[in-house]
Order: sequence, then C-alpha cells, then structure tokens
Amino acid sequence: MKLKAKVTIRQYLKILFSLTYSKPIMIFLVCFALLLGLWIALYHLNILNLPEPVIYQYITLLLIAVIQPTVIFTTILRNYYSSNHLRETLDMDLTEDEIKIRGESFYMEILWSKIYKIVEKKNWFLIYQNNLSAILIPKKELSPAQIKQIQEILGSVKTIN
Repeated sequence: MKLKAKVTIRQYLKILFSLTYSKPIMIFLVCFALLLGLWIALYHLNILNLPEPVIYQYITLLLIAVIQPTVIFTTILRNYYSSNHLRETLDMDLTEDEIKIRGESFYMEILWSKIYKIVEKKNWFLIYQNNLSAILIPKKELSPAQIKQIQEILGSVKTIN
C-alpha cells in the first residue's frame, strides 16, 4: 500500500504533548499542581481554614504549570526544526514484509520484524523503531479505506515488544 504523509509543526506539537501528558508521572504532576493551585486559591479566598502556603508551594506550582510545559514546547520545536525527516513529505510503501519510506533527503527500508511496537491513536498510526523514535502517519489525510488497509497490515505485524 502506497501513501504520502506530511507532519506539520502543529500536528507534531499535538501528538507529542498528548504522548507526554498521558504518562502516569505527568498525570500525577498535573494533579499535584491542581491541588496546589486549589490550596492557594482556597487560602486566599478564605473559604477554608488552610495553612498559609509558603514560597515552596508557589515555586513548585510555577515549575509544574509554567516552566515544564514551556521546556517541553521548546524541545519539541527544536526537535522538529532540526530534523529534515520530520519536515519532509514522505512517500511510504507498506508491504507484508517491510515499510519503505522515501523522503526528499533519505530512503529507508525497515523489516516489520525489526519494529519495536505499533500504536494506533485516534488520529495517528505510530510505528516505533525503538522506545523513543516513531514513524508518524497522520490519519487526517487518509481515506477510511486506506485506514482500514493500514490497520490490516499493521495488525498482522509481529513486533519486538
């Protein structure tokens, strides 16, 4: 099956923020920040008799709610703009044995048996080469028939993980 895929910066930001904030530690940190924010708000509104937050609570809230997302955002931007592979339109050929990818500056063939894992999200197919790097296929540009065909191909793949 042949298809073309291009990942925009907006799509890349969405998928990576989604993947990052779906990890248990990140969910825990966000919940912790919400509790800190609630504590600070309830104290200043005099709704409950809570102890006064000290500077550490404010710093922790700032780190989790502002600094961390900013660092993640800038890292994603830097990664996207430093990689030609991410910004290129990719011509992909998915067969029973392998995936062939041709970009403007590279050509790659990967046997399905060497693929780490395959994940299907609502708007994406993620074909992981290892635990950190994945081939991104946005569903946005695909027809329902193409999505079904990709699901069948990927469903028959035996991965490493």
